[in-house]
Amino acid sequence: MTRLSHLTRRSLLKNSDYKMRILYGVCGDGFGHSSRAMEIISHLQKKGHKVLVFTFGQATSVLKNAGFRVVEVEGLELIFKNNKPSLKETIINNSGRICRNLIDFYRIKKIVDNFSPDICISDMETVVPVVSFFYSLPLVSIDNQHIIAHLKMKVPKGYKKDFYLTKIGISGLLKADAFVILSFLKKRTRKENVYIVNPILRKEILLLKPKIKDKVLVYQTKPDKRLIKILRKIPEQFVIYGYNMQKKEGNLEFRKVQDKFFENLSDCKAIIATSGFSLISEALYLGKPYFAIPLKQFEQELNALFVMQSGYGEYSEKPSKKKIEHFLANLDFYRKKIKRHKINPKEAFAVIDRVLKKVKKEYYI
Repeated sequence: MTRLSHLTRRSLLKNSDYKMRILYGVCGDGFGHSSRAMEIISHLQKKGHKVLVFTFGQATSVLKNAGFRVVEVEGLELIFKNNKPSLKETIINNSGRICRNLIDFYRIKKIVDNFSPDICISDMETVVPVVSFFYSLPLVSIDNQHIIAHLKMKVPKGYKKDFYLTKIGISGLLKADAFVILSFLKKRTRKENVYIVNPILRKEILLLKPKIKDKVLVYQTKPDKRLIKILRKIPEQFVIYGYNMQKKEGNLEFRKVQDKFFENLSDCKAIIATSGFSLISEALYLGKPYFAIPLKQFEQELNALFVMQSGYGEYSEKPSKKKIEHFLANLDFYRKKIKRHKINPKEAFAVIDRVLKKVKKEYYI
């Protein structure tokens, strides 16, 4: 398909039945971005829209295997050293990625011209916002990170430096026409182009019928040998993901990510994991107490603080045997608190539909 002129596109989009061509950028770090993108893209395609995905890293195979049309680009990634984000390594690594995207400019341009998008969506991905700018296309941001940039929040003293650095980074990442922000809590905002919605849950989660069995689910983004040593000393059964191996060692059962993850998530009595937004959302929906071990980045620290302050579990950057045992001894208390937390998994899709319609009208009609 050849690139449409602005006038031709405006003429087509005046027709309310016209289905849009959407260029969707998905951050490839971890599985949280790709898991919610799968649900959003499926929803958009059911509405008749055509979607082309730009992504990188782990999300590339995940979204390709789901049957979506995917183009791999060089995305910006957070680089870890000794289980901590490294600013120096991140800058060095991403400088090379930016250069490779510049070298690859004509391939990307050809793909964009052939697809001829009407609108762009970005979930913390950086190439699609650049495309939006150069092609003068409307951009919608859909993620949970922008809550840091757009809402006022009380930040504990020890986290203020991380908060302001993160806020500056996120605010400078992209300039969108609308922001759909996924949040644990329903907060109000006076900004007309900012919409706060409930988390998006995978369809597999919505189909689960949770039970409480004897195992504790453990999930780590990066392997943590220190945590494994602690868990060996605790008289509980742990099923562990994130170490890319399949074996049983005493009270520890290691599994690869795709192996019975939903089953174990549904049946576990508690979760010990890094404090990613998506997994915490799923845990709360299923009623599972959560021991959060945040990565050294403010968004994860913010999620972990929410878990602890809400009474849904505990939080520690350096978990000890004592802290984990205290958590496991108080699961009934956390479950009672979690019962009060309500999630409407359909809300985000209705808001996304409304925002796309509004942006289309403001931009083209």
